[in-house]
Amino acid sequence: GSRTRRSSSLHQHNSAISRQFFDLDESEKSKVAMSSEYPYGYEKAEILSQSLTGEGVIPDPKETYNIKVSDPRWPEQPDQFKDIVTKYCDEMWTLTRRILRVFALVLRQSEDFFTDKFPTDNMTVFRQLNYPHVPAGPARIRASQHTDYGVLTILATDKVGGLQVRLPGEEWEDVVSPPGCLIVNIGDMMQRWSNNAWRSTLHRVVKKETQANTDNRRQSMAFFVNPGKDVLIECIPDYQQAGEEAKYPPIRSEDYILSKHYSTVPSLVAAGGKD
Repeated sequence: GSRTRRSSSLHQHNSAISRQFFDLDESEKSKVAMSSEYPYGYEKAEILSQSLTGEGVIPDPKETYNIKVSDPRWPEQPDQFKDIVTKYCDEMWTLTRRILRVFALVLRQSEDFFTDKFPTDNMTVFRQLNYPHVPAGPARIRASQHTDYGVLTILATDKVGGLQVRLPGEEWEDVVSPPGCLIVNIGDMMQRWSNNAWRSTLHRVVKKETQANTDNRRQSMAFFVNPGKDVLIECIPDYQQAGEEAKYPPIRSEDYILSKHYSTVPSLVAAGGKD
């Protein structure tokens, strides 16, 4: 219908404006660099596996631009960046609200269970990712294995591929996303709320050897749905057995998200962004 066509058009425009941003000179992109004062913006030194295992010293070979949706900061270039990204995020919020209502019902809660957990100044982040072309050679990791920290993630990718999820049997499975489709990941907070009934999606991005002789530059867009900073993430009573403790202690949303985020960007810690 018309919404599908509009969403597809927004995706195309957003992908194009994202590509224009990442094609800018490094000096221009660095004007909106991630900092301890605003731990979003542009970065290219993230080590995602640090958030999961504490391992890894070589940055993932990618670059990102991150916007806190409730407190966006915009690059000067390219033109129309703010307008296009704002429209895309509005569309993602419309979809998110529908997904959260379904999630609440499946969790055997009232349909509005998540409503008060997302105040206007919530911590949702929109991330644009660019994986530069990798020269011919063996397969390699482009984004190290990790889970997402929040409630859920809505991901749009291009046709290059490379996203893999870890199956229960320790196997990595390719994720195939047909054109125009979106991928939804469960995040850590949903796992904690459900006391492990719902599992956060362990995933990574790889460059396969079969891509070596073609242009394998990859772009994706992730809408990380995160609650308000003061929301307490604790086991839903229905998912806790009588007489047993919850598998995770309660934790404040902002404390959990930022502790994970800072662990992946050593420069933020060095700058004093983490106590």
